[in-house]
Formats: sequence, C-alpha cells, structure tokens
Amino acid sequence: MKLQAITNPIRRVMFKSVEQPQKAPVASVAKISEGLNQPAKDEFVKSSALEEEKPFELPKDKEFKKPRMATKEKPYCEFDNEKVDLFVNAKEKAIPAVTKMLNEAKTEDEICEGLYIADRMIANGTKGMDKMYYGTFSKFNEDRSPNVQSLLSGVYRRILVPDAFGPLIKMLVQNIMVPPKDAPFDPNEAIGGSILEHIKAPEIHPL
Repeated sequence: MKLQAITNPIRRVMFKSVEQPQKAPVASVAKISEGLNQPAKDEFVKSSALEEEKPFELPKDKEFKKPRMATKEKPYCEFDNEKVDLFVNAKEKAIPAVTKMLNEAKTEDEICEGLYIADRMIANGTKGMDKMYYGTFSKFNEDRSPNVQSLLSGVYRRILVPDAFGPLIKMLVQNIMVPPKDAPFDPNEAIGGSILEHIKAPEIHPL
C-alpha cells in the first residue's frame, strides 16, 4: 500500500490510501498445456451417451459353434453358451438383435437358437420381451418341428401373453391327431406345461 499526499485549499495535509492493483497470478506453461489437453465436461457427457446409444452387436471376429438339434441319442438341443451369454448380459439392448435373428431365421437351427436366446433373456429379467409375441414369436405358431414347439412353448410359459393360449391349444390338438414323426422327445409335455401356466395365471383366466 502506498500513501499519497493531497494538499487541500486550507493548507491541511491529508493522506489518502491508494490501493495498488493486485497482479493476477500467472499460471505456469505446464499447467496451461495440461488444461488444454483435458477434455471438456461436455465431451465426457457426449462420449458416455454414445456408449449407451451404441446398439448391441456380436463380435465380428468371433466364430461361434453352430447349434445342434435334438436326436434320439441326445434328446436335447445344444447351443453356444458364450454367444447366448452375450445376448443375456446385454439385456434390453439385445432385444433388437434377437428380434432380427428370429425374423430372418430360415432353418430349424436358426429358429431354435433365437428362441433359446430369447428364453434365457426372459429368465434373466430382460423387460419388454412380451412385446415380441406379435410379429416375431407368433410367426412360429404353426411350426411342426418338435424342437421349435418345445422352445416356443417355454418362451410362452415365461411371458404369459393371453393371445398365446389359443395357438398352444391348437398345437397340442394337432400333435395328438397327427403325432410328429421320429420325434426324439414328446413336445406335448412342454406345450401342456405352458397351457397349465396360462390357466393358473390370475391375470389371464383363458377358460
């Protein structure tokens, strides 16, 4: 602080304090360059949002084992658990992918793999899978394959969509009238179990 003398008209000397302007601290060059290299807060938000919006995809450089259908020697289907887990762990983000898989499925192997993945996703608590009944699951209601019927019945048993009850009854009646040929197991057990779950469900009351 510096004191400055001021002389007034009556010859008195008064002293007025004059504040010296404080110099702003100068940041070091290292700190300035460090700050320039740091991403802004908005960039963190944008990158996080992009990661959340990124659709689920299977790794393109990974080769998965093909599904194996049930036979009389091994009356159960086998699927690549690593591939299934990728869908299951992605939960709701994997719904578009499994929907596309089933909509594009042509062979029994492809249909069964998609249905099994859907079943595992539902069992893991993935929300919104019941909406796949219309236009996706329902397109396989007339399929005569015991493998497809059993897996489809398992899916319906979990989602309990009221509109699935009629197709399950029709499926069971057709199999009783014309049993599947050379079936490695009885698909009517899975179909009947799914029908019973629909009957017991308090929100459905199909009968």
